[in-house]
Amino acid sequence: MTKTQIFFQIIETYSPLIPLATLLIKRSRKSSWVILLISYLAIYLSLVYAANNFFSGNKNNNIIYIVLTGVTFCFFALILEQFLSAKFKFYNRVVILIAVLFFVANAIFWEGTFLFNSYSSAAGNLILLGYCIYYYKLQLEKPQIIFVERLPSFWIVSGIFIYSAGNIFLFSMYNSLTQNHHLFTYEMWDINIILILIMNISFAKGIQCASLK
Repeated sequence: MTKTQIFFQIIETYSPLIPLATLLIKRSRKSSWVILLISYLAIYLSLVYAANNFFSGNKNNNIIYIVLTGVTFCFFALILEQFLSAKFKFYNRVVILIAVLFFVANAIFWEGTFLFNSYSSAAGNLILLGYCIYYYKLQLEKPQIIFVERLPSFWIVSGIFIYSAGNIFLFSMYNSLTQNHHLFTYEMWDINIILILIMNISFAKGIQCASLK
């Protein structure tokens, strides 16, 4: 591996330490979304560390990223649920159930476990993107919108929005590109890593805002 590849691998694996460190320093209140976020970051660290250290090289680490796709979607959907209207909870749980069933079916019957599951990843990001837009719509309808940057939810949702919007095209094409342009696709993954870094910085800002409330 080149130094650049090692650098990006470190960012991909350890960038969740940014919001986790912020949480330890600021000691934000353990609200539901904070607990969900901590749980997700811990699972993410474990899975990506395993993918990059135990399943790298010639070993197939796609199964780990398939699992991570489902975990990411479920946790992000549950986190966004905390910031939306009460009636949204029921619909969100139904969507999560349908999405997980689709992810499993896609891994078993369609794209398989030896290739990146583009259908699952793109579908999950598209749903999360819709949730984020709905959140922004609700904020625009509130008279105190001028102070939205002080809300922890704004930064958490914005982190998920940037990650989802930035990766939709990459994830939707990644399976096809891997089969036809492997080296190019490998380099394109750096875009996802940069978005992960930005997302975690936004999470850290949200945690910081929560400590000030």
